[in-house]
Order: sequence, then C-alpha cells, then structure tokens
Amino acid sequence: MSVPRLAVAAWAIAVAATAAVGAAAWHYIDATSTSGHAMHGMSTTEAIARGGGNTNPLRPLFGTALLTAWQLDAVAVVLVIVLGAWYLTGVALVPLRSPGQHWPIARTATFFAGLAVIVLATCGSIAVYDQVLFTAHMAGHLALVMLAPALLMAGRPLSLTLAASTPSHRARIERIAQGRVIALVTAPPVALASYAAVIVGSHLTGLMDTIMRSTWAGQVEHLVYLIVGCQFFVLVVGDEPIRWRLASPPRWFLLAVAMAVDTFTGVVLLQGTHSVALSPSRLHVNALSDTRTGGAIMWFGGDAIMAVIMIALVVAWLRRDETSAEDEKGWLEQARRAHFTEQTGAETGSSLDGDEDARDAYNKWLARLDKQ
Repeated sequence: MSVPRLAVAAWAIAVAATAAVGAAAWHYIDATSTSGHAMHGMSTTEAIARGGGNTNPLRPLFGTALLTAWQLDAVAVVLVIVLGAWYLTGVALVPLRSPGQHWPIARTATFFAGLAVIVLATCGSIAVYDQVLFTAHMAGHLALVMLAPALLMAGRPLSLTLAASTPSHRARIERIAQGRVIALVTAPPVALASYAAVIVGSHLTGLMDTIMRSTWAGQVEHLVYLIVGCQFFVLVVGDEPIRWRLASPPRWFLLAVAMAVDTFTGVVLLQGTHSVALSPSRLHVNALSDTRTGGAIMWFGGDAIMAVIMIALVVAWLRRDETSAEDEKGWLEQARRAHFTEQTGAETGSSLDGDEDARDAYNKWLARLDKQ
C-alpha cells in the first residue's frame, strides 16, 4: 500500500519545522552560554523554554504588546508539530483503512484550533509575561486546562486512530482504550477529582509561588494542565470509544461541578489578602491587585468558557434527530419511556423514536386527548 501524499507532506514539514525549532533553540542556548552574561537575563533552561522572549519585559501587557511579544517554547512547539503531523497522517489513512469513509473537515479544524491555542498559550504574549503577571499566567491556565483540551477532544483523536489503523492494530487499541487503566483514569469521579485537585492545588497553595519563579516548574504545570484537561473533556465533548461514554445530562453535570470549582477558586483569589509571589520585574505591579484580578479572570473567564461548551452541548443535543445509545441508558430517557408507557400502555422497543408501534400508540393517545 502506497503512503498517502498528505502523510508524506505532513511529516516532511514536521521534520523541517522541528529542525528549525532545534536550530533556534540551540542559537539561544549558545548565545546564553558564550556571552559574558545571560541574554535578557536568561539561563540555559530558559533559553529552551523561553527562547527569544524577554524574561523581564518593560512594557505593560497592553496594546501592541499583546500581539508583538513572543517567545519560543521549543518543547511545546515540537509537541504541537508532532501531534499535527500524526493527526494529518490519520486523516490521510482513513479512506485506505476504512473504505468509503472520509474524516470530517470540522473535526480536523477543531483539533488544529486546539493546537493553535497551545502555541498561543506557551509562546504568545501571555506566556512572555506569565512569570511577572499573575493575570497573564491565569489566562494561560484557562487556555491550557479548558480551551485547548476541549478543542483537541472534540477532534476525536482516538476515533481517528481506530479508523486509520489496520484491523489487528485496531483491535489492540480498542482493548487498551477500554481496559482497566484507561477506564480508571477516565472514570467520571476520577476525572472530576483530578480537575478539581489541579485547579485548587495549583492556585490556592504555595505551589503557585514556586511555579511563578521557576521556568521548568511552569513547563511541568503546562503539561499537567493539558493532560488533566484532556482527561476531563474526553468525557464531556470527546464521544470517544472508551469505557465511559456518558449520556447528555451527566455531561452537563460534570461541567456544572467544574464551573463551581472554577468559581470557588476565583472567588478565593479575588478576596484574598496574600498575593502570589511574582518574579522581579520593571513593571512596578501591585502584586495583590494582580492576584485579585487573576482570580476574577479565573471566575468569569473560566465560567464563560464552560458555559459556552455547555450551550454547545445542549444545542447539539436538541438538534439530534435520534437519541444516542448513551442517552437511552440515562435517567432522562428512562423517565421518558416510563411516562410514555404509563400514558399509552404500549411497550417500547430498543428505540422509542423509531418504533412504529410506539408511534401508532402515541397518535392514538393524542386522539383520545383531543376528544376529551
């Protein structure tokens, strides 16, 4: 079987882009190690994770600085490049491995939007300022733990992997996806607890002081946020072939609880009397005021993102022509079936909406109501 051109092009671009990122990172490392002083105050580790950026910016994060302040997080960019090439390879292989199928363009666009959010959160202006402004750091948090994971999981990468795999590999991947480890990690209580622990633990403990002053602690934080976000949102928007495929009401419930966690954290920060320890800068920032503003961003920004996702889920649910298998197992659908049987006396088949006998019984019931 020939390799699809899209896959070849994707990996060729990925190799070239990775080489360019490596060269740029080496340039920043070399400039730091050979000069008599660290470039812009950078250490070698900062040259890898924050190359080209200014660790002590002078201008406030307003106006043109929002668009012109950039840095190179080599680790994050390489990860995005590899994920993008892998996803496009899957898209190219779907018609070959699953004849008659074509991967939806909307899912591809959604997945790459998630990758773009990762780049903005790790290389854009909020990343440049995220050690000297807690408000910028908080904006990056919302992007990495909510927005990017939701977009990535909406792209359904696991379903793509299965559709692009050979039958033998597909069976192996399905066993892993529905195995005990993945089932435990993606169990709704576990995923929700992980999300809450990360949000509360990283913001309301002394851990944030360390993160704000350590580049590598910040890198670990970014990775943990992204993983936990995907762990949570695979249940909410992913619709992937894993053990836990939730009906619509449980998805809404998970989002509602997560919103409560965000609100609690934001309110505590907003009303706090102790500030997050910012890295020294020339911006002359009031640390306590910046911390409280960061809390407001967590509260209103986090709830806004969750609310948009919930609205999208509700609209999608209302526009569906048929009830999904997951919803048929849920309490809402069971209540609907029980009420239908009580009023019509008819037993329903596997699909209430598609059962002809159920439809006839429903029409007779309406006729009786009309005569009353």
